[in-house]
Amino acid sequence: MEQTHEENGVLDYDGEISQDGEGGFTVLPDGDEVTFTVRKVEKGRNKDGTLPQVKVEMSCQSKAGHGRTSINEFFTMTRKSEWKLCEFFTSIGLRKHGDRLKMRWDIEGMTGSGKVTVEQFTKRDGSAGSGNRIKRFLEPDVVETPAGEEPAFT
Repeated sequence: MEQTHEENGVLDYDGEISQDGEGGFTVLPDGDEVTFTVRKVEKGRNKDGTLPQVKVEMSCQSKAGHGRTSINEFFTMTRKSEWKLCEFFTSIGLRKHGDRLKMRWDIEGMTGSGKVTVEQFTKRDGSAGSGNRIKRFLEPDVVETPAGEEPAFT
C-alpha cells in the first residue's frame, strides 16, 4: 500500500506546522556504539586559554536503534591527549593503528564510529543534566583482501 505525503512526514513548502517536538536531545545509553559524521571543526583554545584545542561537532546515530544525538568533542593539543587524537584519526580512516600521521582538520563530512558514555553536569540554571561524550573511538572495519594486498577500510 502506497503512503501519502502526509502519512510519511513530507511537508509542503507552504504547509502549516505546529508540532514543537519533545525538546532537548536524545541521551544515548552508556556503552552504546554509534556511527558519527563530522559536521564542523573549530580551532581555538581551552577554557583558560593556555592550550590549543580543536572542537569537533558530530552527528551521531546509534547502531542499536536508540536514536540520534549531537556530540561536541574537544581535543586538547597535548602529548597527554595524543592517544585520543590517534583513536579519532584512525576511526575516520586517515590513519592505521600504529602509524604516524601529520594531522589535518579538513575533515567535515568524514565518518567513523565510537562508544558513548553518559556524563552528568550542572546546567547554567543550576539544574542537573546529562549528555553523551565519545568514550572510545573505534577502528574502522577491515575488509578481507587476498594475500599480498593492502586491506581496505570500510
